[in-house]
Amino acid sequence: MSTVSSIFRSVVNRSLRVTGPSGDGRRFESAAGLVTWAEKRTGLGKWGDPIFRSGLDAVLDALEELPGLSPLGVVTYENMIRQALVNRLWFLDDAVPRKEIDAPVIISGLPRSGTTALHRILALDPLFHAPMLWELLDPFSRSSATFRRWRTRAQVGFKNRLLPDLDDKHFTRADTAEECTLLLANSLASPLFWDLAPLDGYLEWYQTADQRPVYADYRRQLEVLQALHPDRRLLLKAPAHLGNLAILHDVVPEATLIQTHRDPTRCFFSHCSLRETLGQLVMDDPDRVAIAAQVERVFNHDLRANMAFHQNASPQVVNVSCSELRHAPFDVLRDIREVLGMGWAGADSETVRQFLRRQSRRGPGRHHYSQDGWGITPEEVGELFGDYRSTFAERLAG
Repeated sequence: MSTVSSIFRSVVNRSLRVTGPSGDGRRFESAAGLVTWAEKRTGLGKWGDPIFRSGLDAVLDALEELPGLSPLGVVTYENMIRQALVNRLWFLDDAVPRKEIDAPVIISGLPRSGTTALHRILALDPLFHAPMLWELLDPFSRSSATFRRWRTRAQVGFKNRLLPDLDDKHFTRADTAEECTLLLANSLASPLFWDLAPLDGYLEWYQTADQRPVYADYRRQLEVLQALHPDRRLLLKAPAHLGNLAILHDVVPEATLIQTHRDPTRCFFSHCSLRETLGQLVMDDPDRVAIAAQVERVFNHDLRANMAFHQNASPQVVNVSCSELRHAPFDVLRDIREVLGMGWAGADSETVRQFLRRQSRRGPGRHHYSQDGWGITPEEVGELFGDYRSTFAERLAG
């Protein structure tokens, strides 16, 4: 983090005076107050499954208990929650057009295992529609696409001034394909909330909550997106699906599931580094040991559930090696397109080459991080996830 950005972040935090909605010492509006606000904002009142309310209570309780949350953090989280509630009312509105999903492709894998790279390469094909950041942040409102794009560009520009090294860890612009974790947030059940800060109470709620109604909401949102893009196949990705592939397959059986694989030791510390940067947006001084402890908990939960899915599932999952994607991307793409029943044209190769050249000048190749100072060693991480490494040893080679 540069000195200039640190000073800018400090100035922003000093300019924000957050005293709570009623001066009672609480940082956030009550759940009931936020629900009422969203109903007035949209003129709608159909909330669907009550899973969202238990998630709302859990995230608000965890945020009230979080030490070191900055004024900018309070504003950031409140805006996220308000937007999620408004999005929920919009997509549950019976007046919103929906269409049956046409064979979507959904990518998952550990965070930092190549999901973003694969997603954005496949998104180059015009047969797919990969929702972009501006669309995912506000997918269903009556606001024009032009306005939503403009607003997202302003938000991304502001965030990048605060966090100038974020581009090297996860390059995002308003018009880049982004992950559908943002759709899960509209059920108030998403890693989006703990990726910014170690919200242990919220994570505990999430890992014990029934995810089936969350994925029923997810399917409905895909149906709305499909109606907006009736002639294209939806292309989505989120590491958040990794521990829920069994439910995802049951709820969206039309989908082709792709899973990327990378040594969890590399994923672990890279993801910790990304989360430390994101944490600087909302916290005075992110705790590296707390971040690593939560990443360990998430990886352990998701990999156990994922290996059980692979052992018990009859449907085929397209498994992709992150190393092979990096060193032989065209072989990977040909294999995937063959599974999807799609051809391969010479023009595709040149489009991909141009994309890869752009990627080489930004993003993960510039992400430098240390494996020290997290309260856990690489050897300990390797032992923790030894079962996964043994199960997918062939995919992790190289």
